[in-house]
Amino acid sequence: MFLYDIKDNPKIKTQSIPLPYLLPKTPSNKIFYQNGLSKIIHGLHLKVHSHIEECERLWNIFSPKQSLFDLWDFRYAWWEGYHCIPYFYTIYESRTPLALLPLWFDTDKKRFEWFGSEWMEDNMFMVKDEDFINVLLRLIPKSMYLNTLETVPHTIIEEIEVRRDKDKYVSDISSFSHIEEYLQTLKKKHRYNLRRDYYTIKNLNPRIEITDGKKYSDEFGDIVRLSLQRFSGEEKSDFRYKEDVDAGRAILKNSGLYTCTLIKVFIRDYLAAVDLIAHYNDRYYMLIGGANDVERFPGIGNFMVYHEFDDAIKNNFNVVDCLQVDYSWKHKYFTPKKLLEIEKKI
Repeated sequence: MFLYDIKDNPKIKTQSIPLPYLLPKTPSNKIFYQNGLSKIIHGLHLKVHSHIEECERLWNIFSPKQSLFDLWDFRYAWWEGYHCIPYFYTIYESRTPLALLPLWFDTDKKRFEWFGSEWMEDNMFMVKDEDFINVLLRLIPKSMYLNTLETVPHTIIEEIEVRRDKDKYVSDISSFSHIEEYLQTLKKKHRYNLRRDYYTIKNLNPRIEITDGKKYSDEFGDIVRLSLQRFSGEEKSDFRYKEDVDAGRAILKNSGLYTCTLIKVFIRDYLAAVDLIAHYNDRYYMLIGGANDVERFPGIGNFMVYHEFDDAIKNNFNVVDCLQVDYSWKHKYFTPKKLLEIEKKI
């Protein structure tokens, strides 16, 4: 049963629909009348919110606000870049929200994704009870792709395909007081290469500038320029589309609950590298990197990794989070974290 006819410009309705109407007692819906919801399902109803103020209110009710990706201001930056229509599927008992599936609809891919795009990490089902997860997944009327999940229900409904997602790379630095302590945790070869490249660049007398992310206009343009310059072949830049650039600028503009810094390295007054770092709670996020002139300055990538670990340790962060995708180097310096993704095709 489709709630909405989703086209390129869907008409949004925010009506309340009883769950028994959406999930009638048929053999395929039998699960919803046998689990813990069976006693209360007749008093539950669904609303799908698309007004951005309502979505923000619901997000802040359910979000644990533990990760950078839990923050509305960070997710909203991606909406400012892409302007995909939100679909916040919400189950209510009377006026009390009990479960939320915060999505948007990507009209190019013709599928639902997490609000903020598939670039989002640390995703979770925002529910008061795990039994609500299958209900929400059953009600999605079109194709859906949800990534970077740590767990999914063991009894997930049959139309959902569960797969291994790309690993996330993190490093616990909470016990280190000096970078040498971190280096001793690496394999000998990787430790040697990291030190070698760091001191090779250090001997060129680099000038390091660390600027507040709020000064975003000119500095962010440097990230875009270097990224497009480096990733112009088969490996594509994160900023090849205007929407990505707009979202990146909005990340800096929206900082407040989280903070951002731009680390810029100049060698002989030539801009050799720029990385965007975000900080929230006890985590140091290597958010946008790779904007390095590796052809002119071999080893500059490892120099940035060394410098940023040193910076994180000196500033008493507990975790360095380098996000998903190995790119053939992260496994050398970080611990991989296994994740899952789910997909529903219609």
